[in-house]
Amino acid sequence: MSVMRRVCLMAIAVSLMAALLSACQLQQGRSVSSAQIVELENASYRVEELTASTWTASPMRNTDASSQTTAVLVRAIEKASGCKATDSHFSAASGAMTAQVSCRERAKN
Repeated sequence: MSVMRRVCLMAIAVSLMAALLSACQLQQGRSVSSAQIVELENASYRVEELTASTWTASPMRNTDASSQTTAVLVRAIEKASGCKATDSHFSAASGAMTAQVSCRERAKN
């Protein structure tokens, strides 16, 4: 089997898996959440719920990857979710922060 054919078959398989996962999520009665815009420190951040305990945030405009920026991204997630971030990961490549949240420990906004 040629390399090109394998790549095409893999792409089809990934597309089908994504469609099946989307269908499963809709069957569970959970709608796909839409992103929220959170304003903090005169800047806008796009925050979205990925799962019940996983959220992501990214700046609406390009910023540097300073520790101050990552801290604000965590605060944006806590503000949008109403929960406390317990673990987070910043991707320098995308500029996005992904965080696990715990709603047992409410965030102090």
